[in-house]
Amino acid sequence: MPWSSMEEALRAFKRGEFVMVMDSDDREDECDLILPAESVTAAQMAFAIRHTTGIVCIVGEKERLEHFGLHPATTRNTDANATNFYVSTDFLPGTSTGVSAADRATTARALCDLKNQAKDFSKPGHLFPLCARTGGVLERPGHTESTYDFCRLAGLIPVGVLAELMHDDGTMYRRDDSLAFASAHNIPIVTVEQIINYRREHGATAPASVFEALESGAVKALATKGSASPTAVVAASCDARPVKPPTSKL
Repeated sequence: MPWSSMEEALRAFKRGEFVMVMDSDDREDECDLILPAESVTAAQMAFAIRHTTGIVCIVGEKERLEHFGLHPATTRNTDANATNFYVSTDFLPGTSTGVSAADRATTARALCDLKNQAKDFSKPGHLFPLCARTGGVLERPGHTESTYDFCRLAGLIPVGVLAELMHDDGTMYRRDDSLAFASAHNIPIVTVEQIINYRREHGATAPASVFEALESGAVKALATKGSASPTAVVAASCDARPVKPPTSKL
C-alpha cells in the first residue's frame, strides 16, 4: 500500500476514522494511530489499545489542559524529543476505574467539552495528555503536533487521540510494517513530512473543497466547531453528536 494523500487522510479523519502517521527514520521512526477525540468510541479505543503499546494519549493545547486542572508531569523535561506529557487523568462522571476502553473513550470525549471542570477529573488516571505546540508541525515535527494539526485541518475540536503501534513481541512498527498494517485494516497512512508540506501550502485549515464530497450532516456541522482557541467550543457537547463507528478499524 502506497502512502495516502493528505486529502484522503483528512476526509477519513473528519469522518471520525483512524489515520496512521509515520515519523521520519532519523527521529523516532515509529508510526502512530491518531483519531479525533470528540467522536472516539469504545470499539475504536479497544482497537487502539490492542494494536499499540496500550499507552493511549490525548492531545490538546496548554490552555485547554489547564482548564481541566491538568499540568505538566515534570518541572524539568529531559525527554530527547521534548514530548510534553501532562499528568494522566480519568473523567469521573459515568466511568468506573477509568482503565476500560469505554472509560478511556469517555475521558477523551470529556476533554473536548469545556463545560466540564477540573473537579470532574481525577489525577492520576489512565489517559495521558500531551500538550501540543500551537504552531503545530511547523514548530515541532512530532506525532503530538501531527494529531493537533489534523484536528485543525479537518475543522474539528483540537483534541485528538494517539497511540504508538507495537507488535505482539513488543517491537515497534517501522515503515514497511506500518504500510502493511494500513493496507490490512484499510487505514490511510501519511508521513509527518506530508503534513508539514500541506501546512506550508494551506496553513492551519484545509480548503473547503477537500470535504465537499462528504454528505453527513453531522460532519458538516463539525466544520464550524474547529478552532485553535478552546473558547470557541465552550458550548460544544461531544456526546450530542453521535458518529457511526467506522468499519475500517475492526
